[in-house]
Amino acid sequence: MTAGEEGAEALIRRWMGSGDHSLLAEDVFWRVSPGYPVPRTEWRGRAEVEKEFFPTLRRHFPHWRIAVDGFVPLTDGRLLASGAYDARDAAGRSGRVPFLHVWTVRDGAIAAVEAVADFGAFAPLVQG
Repeated sequence: MTAGEEGAEALIRRWMGSGDHSLLAEDVFWRVSPGYPVPRTEWRGRAEVEKEFFPTLRRHFPHWRIAVDGFVPLTDGRLLASGAYDARDAAGRSGRVPFLHVWTVRDGAIAAVEAVADFGAFAPLVQG
């Protein structure tokens, strides 16, 4: 991993640990796969991510922790992260939601995130 990739990974891990939206670029592009419990799949700009995406997601999952298994550098400079969300829904039921993220870091800020997660994997864990 290059020094730039290590710096990007450190920035992403810092964001994952803190949720500090100031680490996002003002023009961040945030895309999630269908199946996320949110009304659409794309958000543009830090304000939309902070004020629309996350509050909607948190209504369904008030407890949310990102557990990364690892990062893999891609040939175009982005980083692929794999892992799972440790989630607890509004009814208090807990489970894990596997994910893959593709992160873009530009000028010391998170510029884009493309997230694919299997929220269907959560449903059987909380039924019964």
